[in-house]
Amino acid sequence: MPEKFDVLIIGAGPAGLSTALKLAKSGLKIAIFDKAVFPREKTCGDGLTFDVINQLADVSESLNEAFKQFPKKQESREAMMFSPDFSRMSIPLQYGQLGQPFYTCRRIDFDHLMFQQLKQHKNISVFENCKVQKVEIKDERVLLTANDSFFEGSMLVGSDGANSMFFRAMKINRIQKEHQAVGLTTYYSGLEPLNQNNPIELYFLKDLLPYYLWIFHLPGGMANVGICMLASAISKQKVNFNQMFEDLLASEPFKSRFLNAKRESKVKGHMLPSGFNKRTISGNRFLLAGDAASLIDPFTGEGVGNAIRSGRVAAEHIADCFRENDFSADFNKKYDDEIYRRRLPEYKMNHVFRNLCRYPWLLNYVFGSVDRYPDLEKKLNLAFFELQSNTVKSKIVFIYKTLAIFSIQRLIVSVFGKKRT
Repeated sequence: MPEKFDVLIIGAGPAGLSTALKLAKSGLKIAIFDKAVFPREKTCGDGLTFDVINQLADVSESLNEAFKQFPKKQESREAMMFSPDFSRMSIPLQYGQLGQPFYTCRRIDFDHLMFQQLKQHKNISVFENCKVQKVEIKDERVLLTANDSFFEGSMLVGSDGANSMFFRAMKINRIQKEHQAVGLTTYYSGLEPLNQNNPIELYFLKDLLPYYLWIFHLPGGMANVGICMLASAISKQKVNFNQMFEDLLASEPFKSRFLNAKRESKVKGHMLPSGFNKRTISGNRFLLAGDAASLIDPFTGEGVGNAIRSGRVAAEHIADCFRENDFSADFNKKYDDEIYRRRLPEYKMNHVFRNLCRYPWLLNYVFGSVDRYPDLEKKLNLAFFELQSNTVKSKIVFIYKTLAIFSIQRLIVSVFGKKRT
């Protein structure tokens, strides 16, 4: 006979863990399955944005307090971005009146911190080293087979990543390659930050556009180094992506920068399915969350914040399902609507930004303007601090508008010979 639960969650990443922790006080009996044993490695850039940090208390106050005391994180208070011709633009990374910084933290550590929170709740059963083999969605229940054991539930959450087993089992159409990216990442020791602000570094290199090469400095003198590129471009250009990564690191300015650095891990790859168009992420008795729902930001490639948000929304919706005793596909469409109500406008805006980053000349022009005119960078930084009470989205929009206005002014000067007011 199958072991019975109310909610079955496949995948113990940020989306699945957030769902379980948000439901912890609901009284529902929850089972969460993961094929790995924690702590486990997770291929990622290891950046924790303001969006991630701001959501922790909404998931669990205990988790929020644990993160505040967590020693395996490092502050970063600046983003240094470089155009294809290596013009530089710097933006401060501080949010809110208290000046909350951006953090870097290895996913093996962050995910384990979240995972440890599950132990506080007796209604959550954790199955590690447990590979889900089969899922059957019936009208009246969900049946799941894992490690040749049988489980039954009323609701299921598929949060097992971009290569979701559940996603494939439900025969849901994958997003097109032009909305997917591929990332490669590895770890280095002995790579010093560019300044005392421990800046994150983003290099918009011509061969990678609209994406970039990144360097994120981590606690313990480590650095996460990686590249990202559109899957459609890799396929169309028949790129040997691993070799491209090696060639870029062997070229200047990276060759000199990495002279005394030591690679500490193998290069690992991962898919980044980005959110852009509204698509079905639920059905009869199931919801998709995190990367399995293709909720990665199309501009930045960031996925942890959206994974946590989808887990929170999933938990709230599941509570409604049990309250209304309705687990149907029609009722679950409310989950899709709520996810896209919160995220689709920003996805569309960031998709436009991503497309603008396809043009090397545009990035060189904008970044070069900032690099050659220090007063502009000061104004941008001042404006960024003045907008601390607003969302990160508002700040980005403001900065792009300011840069656009400045660029238009420069264009007018170049065409008509004098500045117009």
